[in-house]
Amino acid sequence: MKRNYIGIANSFHDSSISIVNSKGEIVFAEATERYLQNKRAINSTADQFLRTGKLIQHYCEPGSELVVAHTWSNDAENVVHQAIDLLDKEENAWKDSSGHVPDLIVDKLAFRKFAISSQMRAMTQANKTLRYELSQLEGWKKDINFIIKRYDHHLTHAATACYTAPYNEGVCAVIDGYGEKSSTHSFNYKNGKIISLEEDKDYDFMAASLGMFYMVICDICGFGYFKGEEWKVMGLAAYGNLDNMYYDIMKSMLNVNGLNIVSSKPLTYNQCLRKLYSYKRKPGQPAIEMADMAYTGQVVFCELLFAYLTNLYELVDTDTLLLGGGVFLNSWANGSITTHTPFKHAYIFSAPADDGNSIGAALLAYYEDNPDCMPANVFQPPYLGSELSKDTIKNFQSFSGLDRYTSRYPGEIHKKAARLLSEGKIIGWIQGRAEFGPRALGNRSILADPRMKDCKEKINSRIKFREEFRPFAPSILHEYGENYFENYQESPYMERTLRYRNEVMDKIPGVVHKNLTGRLQTVKKEWNEKYYLLIEEFFKITGVPVLLNTSFNVMGKPIIHSLEDALAVFFTSGLDALVIEDILLEKPNQ
Repeated sequence: MKRNYIGIANSFHDSSISIVNSKGEIVFAEATERYLQNKRAINSTADQFLRTGKLIQHYCEPGSELVVAHTWSNDAENVVHQAIDLLDKEENAWKDSSGHVPDLIVDKLAFRKFAISSQMRAMTQANKTLRYELSQLEGWKKDINFIIKRYDHHLTHAATACYTAPYNEGVCAVIDGYGEKSSTHSFNYKNGKIISLEEDKDYDFMAASLGMFYMVICDICGFGYFKGEEWKVMGLAAYGNLDNMYYDIMKSMLNVNGLNIVSSKPLTYNQCLRKLYSYKRKPGQPAIEMADMAYTGQVVFCELLFAYLTNLYELVDTDTLLLGGGVFLNSWANGSITTHTPFKHAYIFSAPADDGNSIGAALLAYYEDNPDCMPANVFQPPYLGSELSKDTIKNFQSFSGLDRYTSRYPGEIHKKAARLLSEGKIIGWIQGRAEFGPRALGNRSILADPRMKDCKEKINSRIKFREEFRPFAPSILHEYGENYFENYQESPYMERTLRYRNEVMDKIPGVVHKNLTGRLQTVKKEWNEKYYLLIEEFFKITGVPVLLNTSFNVMGKPIIHSLEDALAVFFTSGLDALVIEDILLEKPNQ
């Protein structure tokens, strides 16, 4: 009997579901937030009611045996219980030593208690809905075998990085907010095998974590812990300068010891934390006034990260680095890894955070069952999510009453869209399957002409409804990458930030950030033909092989999932046109 593999990323934030077929191919992967249209889907399981059965029917091979793989191991529940005990001891220690718990520590403990209880719930609830959904499906045996496997959280991060990489060997570093024992773990990867480089660590929940450090900076700058607002810190940092006072405080909090991120003694750490929080952004205070805090935090973050990776290099015999964990959503740092460490190659998949782990878990289960099979070690397309409903598209065409504003351009839509972009129009662009991961990569994008000096202000204020300092990304034809960026590196998943060459900045001011960098997306024809043809046509018209690309959403919402979501953004924002496959919807001139 064939086996299919369903990966369930069962973290309490950024949950997701992935499906791998009997050949080891990833046939579907999508974060829960997309379907729910609820940013990060906090406390929402990946196996959603009514949704999961449809996915099994559509993507799993009929009648196959199903293996469900989770992204936290059997030991994780014990770890969480230990964490609860440690928090109670910490709270009691404060009461015993000073008679009360300081407000800052109260907030810190409250956050940890929320995270721990939420994670416990996420682990216990995972796949319960899936089991029910499966029992209701027509054409599937009611007693069909249902196998559950659970893997260490950091191992699933590593599997996502290693099995999707275009390399057959390398060293893998996993760094995130927290795992089952610590916030870091390193592995050797060769010929399909992932082997830990470290002995078992003592349990030390959240005690020292680069991910948590960045969350603290995010909070001090006035942005939300779990709202996905770390990007704002990176954007704001470009406007700041190094503040030596902030720097000294931050450097006293964390250090790198071999392959461990270690914190200072609890008293010193808490004193530093209090000092930093005394500079926390006040209600009504402009975000731009926190730019030095953001920049200094980014500098310290990078120094610690590069020190860890340099130590790792000294222990291995490879110059290829495979990276997993939410820390590697920091594109500013990612773009500098090969210049600030001895590694020559740094690979980061489109979904390095917890949502990507559903792929890792499913593939771990597959290769466990098929030990003689080897990963393909080729480019992994990120277009693994949902398509728009064809029935809904037909209904839109039949009943919207917008016929006079709607046209079809079979095989020619890229030419029409490129012309509109060159005329200064801002368009929503929807093609094929959605991207897996937090970034739009040409299938669920808002696009604009990067030559326009005011496009950043226009999109932030009229379309995305977000802060004025937020930058926009350039999608560039690979052939011209060297012409536009210093130390050009391919960036297929928009995963790294590079500095522009001086001579091109005036050509594309809309995508040049304050610090003269851009978080680029490399575009090749074999990776995304329709998007490539669009940029190529724009290049023919303008002489610029670059488009401004940002995710098709508004601030506070995930990237759009359905046609209804797309139309809601289109009609309630300043978008000029909407492309849905070969259909063009234009607003009348205003």
